[in-house]
Amino acid sequence: MDIEFKENKLKLPFNKVSFKQNIDRVLESKGRVIVLLDIPNEDDTLDNVFALDMTGKKLWRIQSLKEFNPEISQFSPYVGINLLENGNISATNYFGMNYEVSITDGKILNGHLSK
Repeated sequence: MDIEFKENKLKLPFNKVSFKQNIDRVLESKGRVIVLLDIPNEDDTLDNVFALDMTGKKLWRIQSLKEFNPEISQFSPYVGINLLENGNISATNYFGMNYEVSITDGKILNGHLSK
């Protein structure tokens, strides 16, 4: 599919979507468009990974770490995303924590230190 982005604008085959922050990376898998927003240092936004359908409808936002495990503190947004062989997503934060995220619903399945 023809998906393009520039700054905070995402151009999908059937629609255009704007975000408050600039887009850092976009992945496509299983009819979903996964968007990683680039969060500036002075912004305290967390959970900056989203999934949209091809019309631009928001399907999910990544599960909060507090919901996944209340004992984990989250101080930074995600800085990287990749597709995994099993079809899920890998999301990495600034501190090197890597989380496997379900492409179906954005739930965090597990996590480990990647450094």
